[in-house]
Amino acid sequence: MKINKKIFYIILVFSLISLIPNYASPQKIKTIEGVKYIINGEKPNPPKKTPFQMILTEEICIGESGEEEEAFSETIFIAVDDKENIYVMDMKLNNIKVFNALGEYVRTIAKQGQGPGELNMPIGIQITLNEELMVEEALNRRLSYFTLEGKFLRSTSTADKTSLSGLILGPKGNIVGRELALEENKMWWIVKKYDKDLNELFTVDRVEFPNPLQGKINPFELMIVFNIDPNGNIIYGISKDYEIKFISPEGKHIKSITKKHTSIKITDKDKKEMLDRIPETMTINLKERIEFPKHFPAFQSFTIDKKGRIFVRTFQKGKEEGEYMVDIFNPEGCFISQIPLKINPVLWKNNKLYATEESDQGYITIKRYHVHWK
Repeated sequence: MKINKKIFYIILVFSLISLIPNYASPQKIKTIEGVKYIINGEKPNPPKKTPFQMILTEEICIGESGEEEEAFSETIFIAVDDKENIYVMDMKLNNIKVFNALGEYVRTIAKQGQGPGELNMPIGIQITLNEELMVEEALNRRLSYFTLEGKFLRSTSTADKTSLSGLILGPKGNIVGRELALEENKMWWIVKKYDKDLNELFTVDRVEFPNPLQGKINPFELMIVFNIDPNGNIIYGISKDYEIKFISPEGKHIKSITKKHTSIKITDKDKKEMLDRIPETMTINLKERIEFPKHFPAFQSFTIDKKGRIFVRTFQKGKEEGEYMVDIFNPEGCFISQIPLKINPVLWKNNKLYATEESDQGYITIKRYHVHWK
């Protein structure tokens, strides 16, 4: 059944808004029906000789000046090439701004539109194995490809996929993404793996949620997170449970990381902050439809570095305003550390972390940090 554009936009809005070591609570390992479960306690317990202290040294900050070339909307996506050039795709501005390794503005790629080389609600950017920029376009329903210098190359239609979004490129060029399906009055996110030409290989999972045009909306029911590790395994989680699943390149569930955690209550202040981020230009009043649960989900998002360490951004707040605790797991799945971060980790490349943060003046900034472990 064809998905109503209004439904897809509502779901997209919610999808996008969306080191203190302690040596207690050791990990337990169980194997159930061929799946290895690493069961972690609530406090870190790093194995012996495991580096667990992460030291971040800020190298550059883009967007702090408020200049037009460095102005970003709230919803941006980042890609980084091997020369440390940074490609910032802006969903609201419908363009890609390029900065060199020093953080200096270089050029702007594309503009809003429906023609070749134009963008209409871009929702993802990746650098392919052929060193091309691959851009997802929600409203144009296509993938657009550019050279790293900004020359438009071609487009591939995604019209035969049902509201395809959230694409992640694997180390061999395969792709993981999610499609939206409507069956009777039920809606589903279906996470799938595709080959480089978007031919479906297998389904990872189907997650049901209520139709956002009917009744109340719990925005957290739309939160699912997935990524791909350096070995090509799909790392997948539904944030209502603290479980991160590893799916092999062939589609087999091989491992799960779980962690005991304390549920975080949603305060009135939290509700107001989330409601304030919902666009006012919608044709229906979404704010009146929102029904918050009593507690936040187990986590917000996760990222993976080239070593295979997993960084899980939780809803647990730190001591300073804007801080959230980030749980760190080693490649084997052991909970090794927890640190408070104001920044939102986006991607890791060449032992460096690229993250976003809101400045004191309210600007969205992009920061690059050198990462050292001890």
